[in-house]
Amino acid sequence: MPSNQPKERVSIVRRVLRSPLLAPLNQAEAWSRLASALNPAWSLVESRARVVRVVDEAPGVRSLWLKPNRRFGGFQPGQHALLELEVNGARQGRCFSFSSAPGPDGLVRLTIKRKESGRVSAAAHALKPGQVVRLGRAQGAFAPRTPDQPLLMLAAGSGMTPMMSLLMAMANAGSGRDVVLVQSASTPGDLLFAAQLDELAARLPGLRRHAHASANRGRLDAPAIAALVPDWASREAMLCGPDGFMATVEAMYAQAGLADRLASESFGRRAAPVDPGAASHAVQFNGARFDVASGQSLLDGAEAAGLQPRFGCRRGICRTCQCRKLGGTVLNQLTGQLSGPGEELIQLCISTPQSALELAP
Repeated sequence: MPSNQPKERVSIVRRVLRSPLLAPLNQAEAWSRLASALNPAWSLVESRARVVRVVDEAPGVRSLWLKPNRRFGGFQPGQHALLELEVNGARQGRCFSFSSAPGPDGLVRLTIKRKESGRVSAAAHALKPGQVVRLGRAQGAFAPRTPDQPLLMLAAGSGMTPMMSLLMAMANAGSGRDVVLVQSASTPGDLLFAAQLDELAARLPGLRRHAHASANRGRLDAPAIAALVPDWASREAMLCGPDGFMATVEAMYAQAGLADRLASESFGRRAAPVDPGAASHAVQFNGARFDVASGQSLLDGAEAAGLQPRFGCRRGICRTCQCRKLGGTVLNQLTGQLSGPGEELIQLCISTPQSALELAP
């Protein structure tokens, strides 16, 4: 009969190595703290990145060129990642699309528009070269569905960022694809990456561009798009921008029976209507759906629904219950502040719902 001795020896070795008597020598977090003391960008457990340079792209819009550590794992054009920063002593995070293509130097670019009430965007604009940030793994699958079908890209405002990543990747691959880019912004000065797009046009013979300044020409609506791109209905289409712009374009495609031709990216999820007076709000969390009463913490609501999310202090101190809010708005019971409607980090124990929510670990 085969001997079980090798398996037993492995099991004994594992138990010994995990013994609390060897702590902190057998704890990845301890070694990670030591590595971070030598170099803040080093970590055995976290994806981090060092700010290499900062570039002003347009009024209120700044690009961060980052050098991630090995925990990052790379990205595909069109994806986004969670940027985490310390804001007033607390860790805050928001998702931003990559605006560069993968390159041999390993650098990534995030292009961020500063928002009036955006704590993370304001902190991102204050970053200087040499500082280290937490950068989550790349997420999302915003990319053309076919390799060579004629393509229409519709972008407004900072919705140009994932489009730029995709166009740069096409140029690097020597693509001859037939691409029409319709880019909208408030004024000509707000159009992102104008000079870089001029350079890309020389490398992408199939690229045609239409710039639209809404302050001078009105909002970019369905008739305007059809006038700029008469064959829009026969093209694969990609869409990214503010909710109002996206809703207009999506209605255009739905009315034409072409919704399946349109791929959309909205930097996470759409804003759910905020209704603090509602008796309860629907929450989706890691595949489960349940209701949380108004004023009830998300942690209590999840436990009442039979879930077992991680928690520690239940008072907003330890951050054990921290998770990603993909969409919706919550109220922080400690600070009294409302979150943004998009993707960011929250703590279940001190957050109460103000709208329908989608959460992820």
